[in-house]
Amino acid sequence: MMIKIEQEDNSLTKGLHQFFKRLLEMQEIDALFLPVRLKDSSSIMPSLVTDPAQIENAVPLSPAFPLNSGRMVSRLSYKESGRKTAVLLRSCEIRAFIELIKLKQGSRQELILIGIDCPKALTLSDYTAYMEKDPLEDDAYIQKVFSEKNETLNGFNFSSACNTCENPFPVNTDMNILLHGVDLSNGMMVESGSEAGQKILESLNMQQTSMPEKREEVVTQIKEVNSKANEAMIEDITEKTDSISKLNAFFDRCINCYNCRNMCPVCYCKECVFNTDVFYHQPVQYHQWAEKNGLVKLPTDTVFYHLTRLAHISHACVGCGQCSNACPSDINVFEVFKSVAQTTQVAFEYSPGIDENDPPPLSVFNEREFEDIVGIK
Repeated sequence: MMIKIEQEDNSLTKGLHQFFKRLLEMQEIDALFLPVRLKDSSSIMPSLVTDPAQIENAVPLSPAFPLNSGRMVSRLSYKESGRKTAVLLRSCEIRAFIELIKLKQGSRQELILIGIDCPKALTLSDYTAYMEKDPLEDDAYIQKVFSEKNETLNGFNFSSACNTCENPFPVNTDMNILLHGVDLSNGMMVESGSEAGQKILESLNMQQTSMPEKREEVVTQIKEVNSKANEAMIEDITEKTDSISKLNAFFDRCINCYNCRNMCPVCYCKECVFNTDVFYHQPVQYHQWAEKNGLVKLPTDTVFYHLTRLAHISHACVGCGQCSNACPSDINVFEVFKSVAQTTQVAFEYSPGIDENDPPPLSVFNEREFEDIVGIK
């Protein structure tokens, strides 16, 4: 089933506000989870909304992407609350949440998942500068991205994670808000993705419509463009990190703040080995390393930390780019992780967040796996 969301006062954003208000007024839905501009601030953060009057502060079409909300949704759903929540997520956030469900960190039982064609995003630093410079109204921004297909925003480049994302269209949802291939001058469309989603759309009694003719063509074009950009990025980063010396140089600004770990939506361990005594070296050890080599860079173990994270979660990386977003040293952590993750996922024939019933590779044992590598015949 597909319905149309018409503009309200010539505004796509206000049209979405009315749609969300109608959802929140339904008896079946107790709360909405979506990005909201905070009071007296330009900051945008995911928020849990129960008052329909607060929906007017929602900014679902903004280029802000402060964090991957998959982990926030897991916090709302890992135990029963007795409340039904509709959550609006970007495609990479949905994929992250699906991975967390597989790891028993969340549940769909009390959720209605709403996906949206990704409106792209700026990095956190660029978004701050963009807001200070001359920010567009969200409607004008969406027209630039979806209708005019601009590659930059007021001189700012979109996040490399967005430009190289090969899956910017939501899957595994109860309903999807469609923007690509849609004549936005006439509004947006919402497509049901599950029986639960269809029942909700039917109960809204909104104008029904059909899939736009150009939708499939536009989706294919975007995937092809992003795929080429992804190939170019991986080729470039591989050349920059294809030896131990190059890898050390790439991470030489790392200060072991662990921000990339903390912001990663699928890095979920309750206790990280890097927060244990294993890496609390004795003072004499530092002196011994320095005496052996003449110099030892502090903090130590920075490259080993990143290699450990790659070994732990490269199969589950959803390519959201929040690791680079969080880095105070401006290291392109995302590019390294994306390149290694792609190799890992191809090797395991695994696509994170796509199939809820597909178990994570490291959670199952396959006796005949990688026989050429382990030497078993």
